[in-house]
Amino acid sequence: MSRLANHSPIEEALHSVPFWKRQRYRLEYLGLCAASALTCLLPWRWIGPLGSFVGAIFFALDRHRREVTLANLRCAFGEKFTEEELHAIGRKSYGVFARTALELLWSPNLSTELLDIIITTEGLDPMPGHGSSGRPAIYFCLHAGNFEWLSQITSRHFGTFPVIAQKLKNPLIGPLFDSWRSILGQQIMPQKGAMLRTLRHLRDGGKMGMLIDLNLKPSEGPVIISCFGRFLTPVTRLPAELALRTGAALVPVECLPRQDGGYIVRYLPELSLTASSRVEEIAQACWDALEPGLRVHPELWLWSYKHWRYRPGGPEGRDYPFYAGEYEPYQELLMERGMPSQKRSVELQ
Repeated sequence: MSRLANHSPIEEALHSVPFWKRQRYRLEYLGLCAASALTCLLPWRWIGPLGSFVGAIFFALDRHRREVTLANLRCAFGEKFTEEELHAIGRKSYGVFARTALELLWSPNLSTELLDIIITTEGLDPMPGHGSSGRPAIYFCLHAGNFEWLSQITSRHFGTFPVIAQKLKNPLIGPLFDSWRSILGQQIMPQKGAMLRTLRHLRDGGKMGMLIDLNLKPSEGPVIISCFGRFLTPVTRLPAELALRTGAALVPVECLPRQDGGYIVRYLPELSLTASSRVEEIAQACWDALEPGLRVHPELWLWSYKHWRYRPGGPEGRDYPFYAGEYEPYQELLMERGMPSQKRSVELQ
């Protein structure tokens, strides 16, 4: 019998990597535990100013991601903003993300009573049809504002629902993040087999929360949407597929700043679907419901992420950011979907 037979999956995962990497993983785990313990000592109202300060430092020092941020902003907004304004938006975006990360570390202090003080909700009075018990619903958002707390906030009104756990390289850190994200009773669903579990949950009248704005590789079966009227982007088809298969309501959710430092969580009207709706149309409608909020509050989005890493060949790809590259599987995917593409084999840098 293997000497790992009685060990936990975490221990087995640790023993499968080289010795020095195991030590690094342990240091990362201890560092996060220490950071959370220290952050939890702070009053919540200190987190916002601290996040802005930390974000400004990283914006100044992180040259590569700063250039990605500014390139994304220039491409999305053209000449709407001056260079000075673009830098200010980028700096604030870093601060929003730093605050989100710090508030996740601070999550052990969360309670439903505290959430009622920090959060104001809009769009739930009177309660819309998707909030009814037994009505399946998918609440979707972008990586904007405090997206980490949105599931906690939504569960405050609709009861706890499963959150799909992202698999991380460091097996010690995953359970730590799961504990912070489930502090108010959320159920953590492992990524493996999530599709079947999610289908079953929605068919039983359950509710889910999802993020819709991360790029997928062409091999991951994405759907192609248009962002800011010009950038073709491969994103997840999961919310659209699930809505079609289960009849779940698709509800856009925004997390906006409140003047006193709290948040406004706004539930927008659910999307209108018909029996003839296609996955591509639904995925585009999901983005279109939330893009106007980005135009009003561009500083809330995660602009440092490479949102447009794939570009079409030829003149259609001229306006993409500097980091975008032509990638043969992506060109083939565009051709399959009948979208502009000039097939050319150039690997991403």
